Amino acid sequence: MYVEGHGLIHDLRRKAPGRGVWVHSDPNCLTAAVERGGFHRSLKQRLELPTAEALIAQVHAGARRRLEEALQVAMRARATFLGQTFVKEAMRQDTVAALIIASDAGESTRMKFASNAQRKGITVIDLWTGAELGQWARGEAFVSVVGICAGPQAERFLQHWKRLEAHIATPKT
Repeated sequence: MYVEGHGLIHDLRRKAPGRGVWVHSDPNCLTAAVERGGFHRSLKQRLELPTAEALIAQVHAGARRRLEEALQVAMRARATFLGQTFVKEAMRQDTVAALIIASDAGESTRMKFASNAQRKGITVIDLWTGAELGQWARGEAFVSVVGICAGPQAERFLQHWKRLEAHIATPKT
């Protein structure tokens, strides 16, 4: 979407008013749209655009921010299990839809929870540090494992994760 005075912005929530341009967030699609003038044609005006790399970085940062917001909403809604003891019990009862393991968690913790999640078909994510997870949780110093309860919060979180994962996994040519 182009906003006068702000330039080209991405609307991951799909709620911004005004004239928009639909481009898949795949880095290859964004690069092609910038290089081939797709934004200029769609908006029917000459625009000052960021480089393709800068636009891809903006979209990636926005997708990650949306994922973090979805996690924080799930935490505020008490739709999460925090810490190894609670997550282990929730996984035993099959109530975990997604598992977050801190990127700086110990190797034994990582192996124990990741292998159990893989066996049960649970998505495992390791984007955040234990300090970040602890800060969002309850102001804890460190949280190594977070489980998201099956339900609407988990569905929303996983939807945002799939968008970000697709963006991360796409080879940049």
